[in-house]
Amino acid sequence: METPEKTRVAVVFGGGSTEHAMSSVGAADLLDALDTDEFEIVPIGVTQEGRWVLGAAAAGSSPVSTDLVPAGAAVTVVDARDGVARLGGVDVVFPVLQGAFGEEGTIQGLLEMADLPYVGSGVLAASVAMDHDFLRKLAVASGLPVAPYVVLRDSSDVAGADRERLGLPVVVRPARGAGGMTEITDWAELPAAVAAARAVDAKVVVVAAPAGRRVTVGVLDTSGQPESSVPGEIVDGRVTAPADLDRAVERRARDLAVKAFVTLDCAGLAMVECTVTSGGEVLFDRIDTMPGFDPGAAFPVVWQASGVAYTTLITQLVKAAVRRGTGLH
Repeated sequence: METPEKTRVAVVFGGGSTEHAMSSVGAADLLDALDTDEFEIVPIGVTQEGRWVLGAAAAGSSPVSTDLVPAGAAVTVVDARDGVARLGGVDVVFPVLQGAFGEEGTIQGLLEMADLPYVGSGVLAASVAMDHDFLRKLAVASGLPVAPYVVLRDSSDVAGADRERLGLPVVVRPARGAGGMTEITDWAELPAAVAAARAVDAKVVVVAAPAGRRVTVGVLDTSGQPESSVPGEIVDGRVTAPADLDRAVERRARDLAVKAFVTLDCAGLAMVECTVTSGGEVLFDRIDTMPGFDPGAAFPVVWQASGVAYTTLITQLVKAAVRRGTGLH
């Protein structure tokens, strides 16, 4: 009998953002978890300078598609367009780039132009999810409950009426990009917090920070019907799941996560973070269209608590991306 041809999967990681190292760590675990009986793996590292490194040098001992890259060799591609041309022999791309120049729609647009299927959301959803100004505008327009906020463009101050509306504490953050986020409990701290945020992005978002628990829910869509995981709770940067929530509050959090996913027209996967107040109100905070993939990251943790194994998650996402293809759906 003829051996069925394996699906060729290019895993793209690294990138030019401040989250380069996080992306690379997640990619290493994902490369190890991909089923080599079913998939042929092409690891591709993107340096912080934007150079694409294909082959063994990108992933150490991970399996490499030997007819695309000679065994033990590496091909460095200076121009990203040449990198995409090298992907002509793969069936699907799994971009695990984090932050700017990858997670915000850049590589998604590149892959759409190359007509290469890829895991995760398209250009619009990825771009909006990374901009906390437009993300909140869209959330409010869709009826998602959000904490009060204000956007600072030319000004470095928050008007008196807005200060009353927001209250304290507030979180001051760049609208786009990682880092530069500060929680303040006194308006005298605002100028320094805005300056820290502006070091990342000229546009700054100031959001009310009501007391409550930080909860995150995974959304998985591999069949055209988004499903939510059990919620996890974020404490000191770590996620534990399932979160100990009242059943009605858990249902609200899961429904909010799916609604946010559909509102942004996401695809494949996402993590939705929200705040659960002491009164049981669930407030939408953010959505991550390409969450981290190391086993301790939020997405694998909440789905394992929901009964879906790490390897199963990855297999389902790759197969769904191949079926979906590119372009408008």
